[in-house]
Amino acid sequence: MKLRNILLAGVAVTGLMTTSCNDYLDVDSPSMFEYDYVYSTTYDMNLALNGVYAKLMSPYSSLLVNNLILNSDIDFATFTSDTYGTGNSKRFDSTAESADANNLWRQCYNGIEYCNMFIAGVESSSIFDEEDADIMQMLGEAYCIRAILYHELVWYFGDIPYSRVPATKADDVRFPVVDRHTILDDMIADVEAIAPKMKATAEISEGVERIGRELAYGLLARMSLTAGGYTLEADKNDKTSVGIMKRPDNYLDYYKKAEKYAGEVIAMNSHSLTKSFIDVFVDECNNVINNSDDPIFEIPFAKDNSGNIGYIHGPKFNTNDSQTNYSWGGTSSSVRLHGLAPYLFDPDDIRQKYLFGIWNYAYDGKPSFESDSYTLYNNKWSKLWAKQGLGNTSAGSTGINFPYMRYTDILLMFAEASNEVHNGPTPEAVAALKQVRERAFRHTGNTADKVDAYIANASTKDAFLDIVLDERKFEFAGENLRWRDLVRNNIYGRELYYTFLRHCLIADQKIGQGDSYADKLTEHDGLSEGFYSDQIMLYPYYRTLENVGTVETMRLDGVDSDVAVDPIKVSAFPNTQLQYVDVYKIWSKYTADEAKKAKRVKANGATENLYNLTIENEMYNKHRSGDGYISAEVCYSLLGYVYRDRNTEVEYISNGHRTGVINSDFTAITDVPAEFPPVRYILPYPAAAIRDGAGVYVNYYGY
Repeated sequence: MKLRNILLAGVAVTGLMTTSCNDYLDVDSPSMFEYDYVYSTTYDMNLALNGVYAKLMSPYSSLLVNNLILNSDIDFATFTSDTYGTGNSKRFDSTAESADANNLWRQCYNGIEYCNMFIAGVESSSIFDEEDADIMQMLGEAYCIRAILYHELVWYFGDIPYSRVPATKADDVRFPVVDRHTILDDMIADVEAIAPKMKATAEISEGVERIGRELAYGLLARMSLTAGGYTLEADKNDKTSVGIMKRPDNYLDYYKKAEKYAGEVIAMNSHSLTKSFIDVFVDECNNVINNSDDPIFEIPFAKDNSGNIGYIHGPKFNTNDSQTNYSWGGTSSSVRLHGLAPYLFDPDDIRQKYLFGIWNYAYDGKPSFESDSYTLYNNKWSKLWAKQGLGNTSAGSTGINFPYMRYTDILLMFAEASNEVHNGPTPEAVAALKQVRERAFRHTGNTADKVDAYIANASTKDAFLDIVLDERKFEFAGENLRWRDLVRNNIYGRELYYTFLRHCLIADQKIGQGDSYADKLTEHDGLSEGFYSDQIMLYPYYRTLENVGTVETMRLDGVDSDVAVDPIKVSAFPNTQLQYVDVYKIWSKYTADEAKKAKRVKANGATENLYNLTIENEMYNKHRSGDGYISAEVCYSLLGYVYRDRNTEVEYISNGHRTGVINSDFTAITDVPAEFPPVRYILPYPAAAIRDGAGVYVNYYGY
């Protein structure tokens, strides 16, 4: 059951914990009291720990679930300007004045300070006892939260200022910059020491809304993969250099740790993938807590008070005078997916059917099809999936939890680490991957082909890694993991280049060009020759339906007879009060004649066409305009890494400047680069931190 005690800053401490259920919000800061008072009882410790959780919530309200999900082949945001800005982090175009970088820095270090105060207070408390299960559990939660926040900081900033003591106890608040691997080693050691003393999820009354032993072990696996993987290291001899991709010489030791600790979670047998992929996220939108299924730890938000999950996701619901005609209110739907990403999925994958949204709503609830799709809505979460809305004028503060870690992540981390450690897939790694993939194809009744044979065909180390990373792409869209997976395996530049080519090819085919590199793209994507010209959905036929959960009977004259409408099309859209758009053979190409063969059999035996609507302009229509110029969205959405002008020239970007022409005539490209330069995904230290540091902090990476 979702927690209900709302712990607000400034509210009197007395009585706050007297009811049984709510989320963690701001409480009185531990620094407002003497340590002996705050930590004189376990009750006081728990109140202070709620304040630590409140600080963890801050960066996951928007920054780490929207603003700083960097562009990849699945998560994508478009840009229309070729002018470098201060905070276009998603396209690797940022400066020290970036508000997002500054806010992430401030929020994470604020949370770390709370952790440091809590840990110091507990360990110096007169009641501290390593044999007290409740105290050790709370201490473990704080160690894990500190590790989570430092882990985020090293991902985004590399080597960073580092402290393990409260600012009031430090000799100098200008903490020294420490190598990221030293920080990760410390965080791993902290959590390793405390994890065995923590409670399993089933032993915690709040369940996965608090950190249990499973998350501690999972966090160890995640940090170990980060520490053992590739990262962008600064060239300390050249501040103008974008940096060098490196991994430590002892990287295999970290992968062994990742295999071990992901294996510990699996061995606990406390989580499963019993629920469907769709139900996991629909439950989160309805505040249903599943303590033994996919979620390992959910960052807890409170309705009407915190969190933007489901407001920044799902179909766009437009407002009129800041309100709608329905109880859910408006949505911003700013978290998007790449417009061609559905074609990278198996057509039978339930995740493809659920994730990608292609229609929005007017304020009165009428759906409208969206074409010209550079990006698609991410339907993983939505306010609209809630059975009861927050009011027709509501916006954010949805209270929908964010799954920081899921059991699918545990299984796939284990598969990746085990494959690396043993130089190929082990039976245990195969079994872990099968669990994830089986859920995605459970509805097909064809797991022999879609799961068993698919995995069996990837028998080498490299091939198995490829399908594990693909599975992570399919599974974690919108969860801020994909770009990190690509960095860790030193393939981010390659995948960004092919992502760029997908939109370029759609644009070039509109003027009869692009054939010279189309085969390279389809080969990389594992698609059939000519796929992007022969199989892309251009003029989809659709209808709007009431989502009443019924299955119609229809006949496809000349194709099938008496075939039921695929029930997945109904169940994949969870709102039963709004109409939805049903597309005929979605994400495949067909003719108008074929679409018109889909007919309903009436009671009197007569038939009528089911799909009578089509869009006026073809999908992806604006990739190249009628006057021949390629769109700005195609050219500039990866401006910090790869760029093309509005006609033909293509260049790589280095240190924030266009340099190194790949080809002066893009349509004459016959191959892709043999090597890809590093992606400058690292953010600059914020200008405010540099000023406060009085010369201690210096930006590299060409900033």
